[in-house]
This record gives sequence, structure tokens and C-alpha cells, in this order.
Amino acid sequence: MPTLEFDWFILLLRVLFIFLLYFFLYQVLRVTSRELLSAATATSDPRQSPAPVGRMVVVDGAESNLPPGTSFPLHAVTTIGRHPNNAIAIDEPFVSYEHAELTYNDRRWWLRDLQSTNGTFVNGNPVTVVTGIRAGDVVQFGRIKLQLVL
Repeated sequence: MPTLEFDWFILLLRVLFIFLLYFFLYQVLRVTSRELLSAATATSDPRQSPAPVGRMVVVDGAESNLPPGTSFPLHAVTTIGRHPNNAIAIDEPFVSYEHAELTYNDRRWWLRDLQSTNGTFVNGNPVTVVTGIRAGDVVQFGRIKLQLVL
């Protein structure tokens, strides 16, 4: 008689183990599907601003090795300067190491001077605060002139 009770106990443990295994798999599937659904809705959110489009085209290369017409694609945050890690790296003596930053926000491009030595200008006007720029504006970094093209 005692072996019969032990057999039932082992059977109960096996059933419990199978139940826990299936419960674990159910939880994994539930969390995975919820994460996939939230990722899909986040990428298709109509309230998000569209991906930035535009480029900066060299108008006057000054003493750099950039010929007029050279084009640089823009990202949501684009840094400009002499350092090679900048999105737009310009090898020109009047451009600072980290000269300026272009940011796309609220469907508009914004320019900020990063306390450069020789200044940043939009259409000949110095940039002292964050300034909005539009297609066709000529931006000057040191002596290099670039035009925003959308």
C-alpha cells in the first residue's frame, strides 16, 4: 500500500511540472506579443514628426578642400566642425573643433552655435541664440558657406 501512495505523489509532481512549464511558455508568448504590438504602434504613431530630410550644399569652400556643390546629408541632430567625429567634418582653419549643431524639431531645422571662435552666420546675420533656418538659407561656419536644401 505505501508504494501506491508514492506513485500517486510522483504522478502529481509530474503533472505540476508540466503545468508550470506550459504556464511559463504562456507568459513568454504573452510578453513577447505585447512588446511586438507596442513596438508596431510606436513606429506608426501619426503624432511623431517625420524623419528629417535635407542636406547642406557647399556654396563657397573658402580654403578647405570642398568644391562648391559638395552635399552633406542631414540627420535629426547634425554636428558641424573640424573634428572627424562630426556629421559634417570641415577641414578649414576658421572652423572650430565643434563649431555648430543643426537639429530637426517641430518640422523645422534649428541652428545653434557651439561657442565657436569665428562665429556662425545665417544669411550674413550672426547666430547668438538658437535660430530657425529654412530651405535656401546660407549658413556660414567660419569662412565656409553652406546652403540648406530640402
